[in-house]
Amino acid sequence: MPNAVKSVYDPDILAKTASLSIRARHLVEGYLSGQHKSRHKGSSVEFAEYKDYTPGDEIKHIDWKLVGKTDKYHVKQFEQSTNLKCTILLDASGSMAYTSPLRTSQGMTKMEYAQTLVAALAYIVLHQFDGVGLLTFNDRIVNHIPPRYKPSHFQHIVHGLETLEPRGTTRIGSVINKIIESLPGRSMIILISDLLAPKDNLYKDLKLMRSRGLEIILFHLLHPDELDLPFEGDIVFESLEDDPDIGADPADIRKAYQKIVRGQVDSYKKTFPSLGVDYVFLETSTPLDQALNYYLLRRKSLHKG
Repeated sequence: MPNAVKSVYDPDILAKTASLSIRARHLVEGYLSGQHKSRHKGSSVEFAEYKDYTPGDEIKHIDWKLVGKTDKYHVKQFEQSTNLKCTILLDASGSMAYTSPLRTSQGMTKMEYAQTLVAALAYIVLHQFDGVGLLTFNDRIVNHIPPRYKPSHFQHIVHGLETLEPRGTTRIGSVINKIIESLPGRSMIILISDLLAPKDNLYKDLKLMRSRGLEIILFHLLHPDELDLPFEGDIVFESLEDDPDIGADPADIRKAYQKIVRGQVDSYKKTFPSLGVDYVFLETSTPLDQALNYYLLRRKSLHKG
């Protein structure tokens, strides 16, 4: 069987583009659909429909030309432009620095994949006239770039990604507790992490964020090595965070390991949606347009709400 032709969204293809900025722009080409509007009524920019005048309505919104034709008072209603603020939380702990030692491994490292995903999301958010910010973290906040609406803000996001050095341990819950009070209403949180960390009340903290009206998309990212354990021979597995090193022959533990990891992913697929959190599992071999498609569908659904 001949090899399938890889798309421009395949990590193997994107990995050949050195510039993160160009990689992201190339990835989202054809996706941008302009500014979206919601159906929230208010002082707005685009005419929606008429309604009969009732006491208390703004007189300035009466259509006097229509009054002259019908002898009835009608008030114009409008659609209100919406500007969503999106904050991308990127796990910058040591485990995100994983690079496969296998010669057969191609494409992006885990962090390169995450950086490309963040840059592409930021690019598409800004071109929808929404605001986007970036917060990188391990057991604390590493860097915080507040949301902005200007297209030029994209370069600030890219710079923050390019200067990132994954290190330290992961404490997602503690970071959420530090930022939750400062997050604006009508906003979206995109969390990108390998979730290789103690839960430390993660479910509880995400549920609290949802109770405050925040929309949450969680992209769970793992390298195929972390799913399959494809190594051979006696190996010492060195922790990239603070766990002890472990010596083992992967052949002895592979089936049990795979069952545990896939069982955890299946558990996430059930638990996070029950909390109102959109959960998306990604391997670094997954074409990135799948992640962008998910974001755009979620963004569209918000405008219909």
